[in-house]
Amino acid sequence: LLRLIEMAKTESSGLVRLFLASTLQRIPPSDRPALAAALLSHADDANDHNLPKLIWYGLSPLADSNPESLVPLAANGKFPLTREWIARAIAEDPVKNHAVLGDLLATTLDKEESVRTDIVRGLTAGLAGRHKVAALPNWEKFQASFVAATPETQGQLRNLAVLFGDGRALDEVRRVALDGKAKVPQRQLALETLIEAKLDDLKDICQQLLRVRFLNTTAMKGLSLFDDPALGDQLAKSYSSFHPVERPAVIETLVTRPTFATALLDQIEAGKIPAADLTALQARQIRSFDNEKLSARLAQVWGELRDSPEDKQKQIEDYKKLLTAGTPAENSPPPPTPDSLSSGRAVFQATCANCHRLFGSGGTIAPDLTGSGRHNLDYLLSNIIDPSSVVNKDFRMSILRMTDGRILNGLVTSQDDDRLVLQTAKEKLALLKADIDDIKLTTLSPMPDSILQPLTPDQIRNLLAYLMSPTQVELPAQ
Repeated sequence: LLRLIEMAKTESSGLVRLFLASTLQRIPPSDRPALAAALLSHADDANDHNLPKLIWYGLSPLADSNPESLVPLAANGKFPLTREWIARAIAEDPVKNHAVLGDLLATTLDKEESVRTDIVRGLTAGLAGRHKVAALPNWEKFQASFVAATPETQGQLRNLAVLFGDGRALDEVRRVALDGKAKVPQRQLALETLIEAKLDDLKDICQQLLRVRFLNTTAMKGLSLFDDPALGDQLAKSYSSFHPVERPAVIETLVTRPTFATALLDQIEAGKIPAADLTALQARQIRSFDNEKLSARLAQVWGELRDSPEDKQKQIEDYKKLLTAGTPAENSPPPPTPDSLSSGRAVFQATCANCHRLFGSGGTIAPDLTGSGRHNLDYLLSNIIDPSSVVNKDFRMSILRMTDGRILNGLVTSQDDDRLVLQTAKEKLALLKADIDDIKLTTLSPMPDSILQPLTPDQIRNLLAYLMSPTQVELPAQ
């Protein structure tokens, strides 16, 4: 071990330091801090693509077994990312690690402000989703030590102070949220803090900010906490007044409660909200309320979600006929044109890319499609029409019934004794288990069965052509 530590301190080869970092995971946990400290002393490696991660992989078990040993590494190490991850991991259990967090703050008081900024980012991420945490030892000194903090860091400091029960900070956060002269990102961060704190006048504040561009989508999150049919009616009726890029967030809010969904279907039926704006995923969320009346209205104004194997097989055959009409090979649609492929990528961006990745572009919630058997039309259609036929256990959808009456659908990506992280189609939510009334793990894929239903025949043809293409294509010119 002494030989490895000496090499980590003096070795000039980055490749050797990379091997030493990977060695961390293969030595006893009690020996890891000393070797990690030597590796973290090289400021030149701070922005290396691999070293900060490899060192953290070696240290991460200590966040549970010996968090005290990580404090000097965070304070003295030269890697901002590793320092942030250490602070985050310790903060994820603020009760057990209350004293350790106080030591972390105290140990960094005499360090450069950039070091404390990394700690603030880690605390913010580690405490996400919590409504109240006991004030940390040395917090006031730590907060007062910032003299040149960026607006982002100032906002995070205020938010943490609110979390620690500082009423003065709460008043300041409220002032920032309502200050029309403050910058939008600062106001948005302040409003998110007020929502997390669930203060008494939250409903009034969110209703005021519902009329403010770029703050209204955050204000809707706050209003979704209140089971007030009048709020759902207000949101649904004001749908057209929102900017087109903000309208999906309106519908996301309206499908979290049966009372809100009723207002949404009223406006679709009246022709005020286009039925095509309601996605298949959102339609399925309405069905997850298990409300027969709502499901019947959904079928009437939007369309049926056909679940039986016979229905799905018929859909597959119908789509095959649509896509292969006039072609000699049953599984080969007509050769695509550059324009159809480009248009298909645009449909993919709007319909699939939030979850799936293709050719290195898109989300990481669902499996990467690049290496799948997508050249085969039968394979593609069966997976699109019936995505729940074979679902990996890591991609099974959960339905969460919150204590405030909301219903959320998504993938539970991680959890501990106090919290879980839910990945919805739009965002990642850190939720306290105390705020969850019931969790139902389904056998369903988060991908809805009727994702093609809102698309035109040309959009379907272009999407399938793009999915079957061997290489990436450009998006249509704007």
